[in-house]
Amino acid sequence: MLEFLNLLGILVLAAAGLGLRKWKPHYGLLLNRGLPIGLLALWLVEAMAGVFFGPEAPHRVLGHAFVIAAWLSAPLGVGVFLFGAIFEGTPRSWLGAGLTAFSVVAALLTAVTGYSGPSRAATGAEHILRFEIIHLFAAPALAAAVLVGWALLARADLKDQG
Repeated sequence: MLEFLNLLGILVLAAAGLGLRKWKPHYGLLLNRGLPIGLLALWLVEAMAGVFFGPEAPHRVLGHAFVIAAWLSAPLGVGVFLFGAIFEGTPRSWLGAGLTAFSVVAALLTAVTGYSGPSRAATGAEHILRFEIIHLFAAPALAAAVLVGWALLARADLKDQG
């Protein structure tokens, strides 16, 4: 039942993004431009909390907030992009919808790799190096690239609309 409600929530948010772009296109495009920037700002604050406070309280709480924010904002962005792809025939919007949907996967990947850290699993030089490469570099780089791509495509859509 919970999975059904989760899917229903995602579809409702995507429909809200699609409807906002249809009836208030400028506001829909502004929202779609602001969502990845807000996610990037939250992600940077969370990363700085990890650097200054370690893996405990602020970093963990902000990491959860980042995943929840990505989970809620991505369907809105997908809906805005899908309107452009389907009804306006903009091929770039298909890429935007895909990147926006993949932002949830990138956020989850970054969060999940944090639980493989040296404080939670076996320690040793190899394990610490693997954790540092995956959680501190590769997964955040992927998440940043996806969010920046979403932001750039949303900016281009807003620019095209005038």
